[in-house]
Amino acid sequence: MKTNTHFAFFDEGSKKEIRRAIIKAVAIPGYQVPFASREMPIARGWGTGGLQITLSIIGKSDVLKVIDQGADESVNAVSIKKLVHDTTGIELTEQTEEASLIQSRHRIPEVALTKDQIIVLQVPMPEPLRPVEASELKTKTMHAENDYSGAWLMLFEQIMKYGKTATAADHPVYVNDRYVMAPSPIPRFDNSKLHESEALILLGAGREKKIYAVPLIQK
Repeated sequence: MKTNTHFAFFDEGSKKEIRRAIIKAVAIPGYQVPFASREMPIARGWGTGGLQITLSIIGKSDVLKVIDQGADESVNAVSIKKLVHDTTGIELTEQTEEASLIQSRHRIPEVALTKDQIIVLQVPMPEPLRPVEASELKTKTMHAENDYSGAWLMLFEQIMKYGKTATAADHPVYVNDRYVMAPSPIPRFDNSKLHESEALILLGAGREKKIYAVPLIQK
């Protein structure tokens, strides 16, 4: 069987296409940028969106940390690290401070990130309006018209019923006073780590073919 010989698995054309989507996502914080999601040697739903971002931006001098459910040793984290290391030879670490690139599922590191770091979040469902609208065309229209009344009503109903919002994870966030965004299935208490983060935050959904971002703050 022929072995893939490209650095970081993808050919340069694929990397450039994904990087263009990332640049657009950074330029329009919270906006879901469509991209041509590639076939990967792992199943969709197991981090292919985040992995495609990582493989497209990683360089030979980068140091990678991968987290799954807050752990470095889970099957998913180990498998992703092995794929990246086998196709790049880059250094791996379990220390947040040592990593230049962090890929994570379900958690954001407790250690505050810096401007020299990038965190990539794996996203199964990037559309925050999906619980209130099943149509992709209609959710796109709602985003374009800045119509988030359905999302606000959903949260209001939770407050009326439970006395507080009841979304324990993937709690929607408002980005740059414009787009409501799904922060990935991180716990609600991790949302505050997204606010004014010094690190660039990139989010990828492979199955849904979307990339979006929260740029680092400018000081």
